[in-house]
Amino acid sequence: MNTDFTYYIYILVAIIVGIFIIKKVASCLFRTVAILAIVAALAAIYYYCFATH
Repeated sequence: MNTDFTYYIYILVAIIVGIFIIKKVASCLFRTVAILAIVAALAAIYYYCFATH
């Protein structure tokens, strides 16, 4: 499978999960934590799946 295509699938899934989490979370503080977690997850996916290859 093409690595660029796989990367975009990971990004799309992370965005969908992120939107779902943000809609379910009520407080602004929790939204901030959720967004930081999503950014960290995207950075980890990029680093471990694409930057090392």
